[in-house]
This record gives sequence, C-alpha cells and structure tokens, in this order.
Amino acid sequence: MSKPTVCPNPECKCHSEPVEKFYIKKGYYTTKHNHQPVPRYKCKTCGKYFSSHTFSDIYKQKKPELNEIVYKEYCSNVSLNRLAKNFKVNRKTIVRKFLFMAQKARNIHDNLLKTGKIEAHYVQFDEMETYEHTKMKPLSIALAVEMYWDEKGKIRVGRIIDAVVATMNCKGWLAEKSRELYGEREDTRYYAGTEVLESIKLACKNGKIKIGTDGKRAYPNMFKETLPQVDMFICSRKNKGSDYDPLFVLNHTCARIRHDLSRMARKSWVTTQKGDRLQAHLDLFIAYYNEYELSNNVFK
Repeated sequence: MSKPTVCPNPECKCHSEPVEKFYIKKGYYTTKHNHQPVPRYKCKTCGKYFSSHTFSDIYKQKKPELNEIVYKEYCSNVSLNRLAKNFKVNRKTIVRKFLFMAQKARNIHDNLLKTGKIEAHYVQFDEMETYEHTKMKPLSIALAVEMYWDEKGKIRVGRIIDAVVATMNCKGWLAEKSRELYGEREDTRYYAGTEVLESIKLACKNGKIKIGTDGKRAYPNMFKETLPQVDMFICSRKNKGSDYDPLFVLNHTCARIRHDLSRMARKSWVTTQKGDRLQAHLDLFIAYYNEYELSNNVFK
C-alpha cells in the first residue's frame, strides 16, 4: 500500500488541502485474512487515526481474497449457492462480493466509454429475452457487440459495448394468465435500447460507425432519435435454408452469455429473481468478457 496523501477526515483542512508530512506513524495492526502488518498513522491536525487500508477499495472487508474468485467463477457458469458451498462461507458473503465487484466493473466500463478508450467501427445491435422468477415475467436485454476483421479478412467477435435489462409484457399463450397474476408490466425496452445506443455513440470514432441489426419495426425510430448520423442496415438471411448468419457476432455473444451466466440457462433451477441483479451480473460479465484490468486493490 502506498503512503496516504490526504487525511480521510472530510472536516480536516488536510483533507482538501494536503500538505507534506501531515501525519505521524503510530505502529501497526495485523489483518485477519492474510496476517500481514499494516502501518497506522495519526493526523497531526485533527488527531484522526487511519491506516494505508483506509483508502483501499477493500477497506473493512474481512475476506477480500474472495473478490477475484467471485469475479472469475461467477462469470464461468457457477452459481452463487455453489460458490458459497465450495468455499464454505455464507451465501450473503458471496452476494456482497458479487455486488461489490459488479459496481467496480460498471464504473470501469463507463469510464472507458467516456474517455474514448473503447472505439468501434462496426457494431451489431439486437435484443435477447429471458425472464425473472417465472416465464410469465419476461425480461429483454438490449445488447451491442463490436465486430472487426483480422489480418486474414476473417470476421472476429469484439468487445461488448453495452447490455441493458428491460421489462416487457408476456407474449403468447401465457399472456392472459400473466396479466391475471401480475397485472400489466411496464415495457421499458425502448429506453434500454436508447441507453445502449448512447453507449455506442461514445464508442464512435470520429462520429463514423456502422450498425447492423434485424428488421424490428421499433429500431428505425430509435436510431433516428439517438444516432441520426449513423448508418444502420438490416442484416437478414438471403436464403432461409442457408447456414450463413449475418448476425453471427451478436448471436455468438448471446450464446456465451447464456452459457457463462448461470442465471441465464433456459432450463435451470438458477433463475433470475430480480431484474437489477441480472443487470449487475451482466456488468460483471462485460468486464470479464472484455478482459478489463480491475484495480489490484480489489483483489488483495
């Protein structure tokens, strides 16, 4: 851990106006998870005691060694219950680690988008469907995936630009029963799609990007409102019996999501109980899929 540069007390003048040598060293304490000595300090201005861990992401965490395990295993088709059982901890501990890592992953992704470090020339956009608790409460996931060509001219699957969860009404022969049990559900697919398109706008290089999608009727108006300057073209099969898939990049990513996220399996006991937890799981998976380097402080 590096030495502190500011006082953690917001009421101390050294918090906003740091000065050199504003603290004195006051011994050590030993962490329980790795039994390593951590230096303690005392602010000479306000008298507050703190340590080098005070400014760390894992401050006050009792089992920070589980952070990296949850990050990798929960994006590899392992459920929360199985993680808790394998590592002999309470399920609530695993859930806290999952939500902590998901928030860190989302912050990193948003920062990379805003700073222009995620650039794309060609993107495929579409929606995939799942459900929460029961098939009578369906969810939609607006998804955008980067596509590029390698040196040999072969199509390659790139990074996930964004994925946003939306609620929708039940369709088909379960629609009437769904309305009887759960009432009308708010359809937020348009807003989720618009949010993903805003992320695509941030990934545009010099404002030039091509977006391939299917022929859904709602997409043209959505694109005109959010990305009027972007070229949108419909990818459709020329022959219904052909094996060629014009949306292969996006469909391949959807298949990865269904395989690697335990809650996304079509027939499974592990189903999404809350839509916001599915969004957190997707945020975590985006960081894992895009191979982001999370802060080392998160894993120590």
